[in-house]
Amino acid sequence: MKKLAFFSTQWEEGSPALHLLDRSLNGWPSNGRMKEKPFETISVYGHQAEKHLGERRKHPHLKVEKSIEKAIADADAWILAAGANNNWACCSQYLFSAIKLAPKSTRGFIVGFPTGLGTQQFEELIKADVNRIQVSTPLPWTWRLPETDIPSGAKLDEAVILIRGKFPTAEQEAMDALLALTSHRQGGESGIKKITRWTGNDVWKAARERRFSWDLFSAAVSRTNSKQGDAHIDGRTQDIVGLGKIPQLAKGTRAWVINHKDGLQSTIITVDGILNDDNFAVRTHSGEIFSAQFYRPPKPHDHQYSRLMDRISSYLIEAKNTLPRQRTQLWVNTIQMMQSMEKDNLSTVEVPDDGLRYALPNSTWTP
Repeated sequence: MKKLAFFSTQWEEGSPALHLLDRSLNGWPSNGRMKEKPFETISVYGHQAEKHLGERRKHPHLKVEKSIEKAIADADAWILAAGANNNWACCSQYLFSAIKLAPKSTRGFIVGFPTGLGTQQFEELIKADVNRIQVSTPLPWTWRLPETDIPSGAKLDEAVILIRGKFPTAEQEAMDALLALTSHRQGGESGIKKITRWTGNDVWKAARERRFSWDLFSAAVSRTNSKQGDAHIDGRTQDIVGLGKIPQLAKGTRAWVINHKDGLQSTIITVDGILNDDNFAVRTHSGEIFSAQFYRPPKPHDHQYSRLMDRISSYLIEAKNTLPRQRTQLWVNTIQMMQSMEKDNLSTVEVPDDGLRYALPNSTWTP
């Protein structure tokens, strides 16, 4: 492709925008080799972009534009990357400008969760541009240790995602990864019926009352290589689940039980203080358990963005791996309901039938 337009509101070193821009300019490691940069020129626009680009400004294929109109003009594709501050109030302006000004054949990829866009507004946007906008975070596409996936067409009973971080960023990534794990199950995604929320010690009380599977929690923990507590202090081998250490180690735990309309129960639990990685476990109706770590290589290289760049380029260039707009809308709706529950301190919300059902024939993740 000839021209990529690249927008962001945060360009500091280590930001998603700079990670993805560097890969767009110079290529990235993929399947044991360096993948060549797919774009001839990259036009960058965004607040303080020039200030933080440093030596990149001398790159022969990079051009910093003073207006979004110049950046998007004649672009073959565009990327919009939110920073850690999730400044979507400003990003949404970039997004609508990109869609309004770009040719109809131009495809775009939004990296991060579109917090600043109202549900109805975003839904209308996705419906109108169903074939040329995709939205995701890095977590669904990064490596898994081991390279485990859910068989296509499997009937699922329960899923548990262990995630770290602050609200709502952790939940945004976890929900994105959950939909990647479960959307190719038997019958596809049926939509969400109810969400239940617990915090602090109530999470472990819910575990004792079997509101979610402790066996699946344990299976997900078994994939960690960063147990906290004594294992972190002096390297001893320790069964932190079996010894009852989990509640003692936990810091600010949040848990969300999501009941899907087809009977699947998904639980998202924050594990700050317990683990220093992110993991999952899923049980099929036949009793088989699949579990793995979402591998996030350490900084400064942060190669989860290399895996994401594989995903982005395959979509922008070849229109491969297209996800249905119902998936994006379900993700947005669920997170917004979680935010309302957190704000109003609600424990349970019944979800009206929103018709957001969709089916993927197979997994979009690749080993």
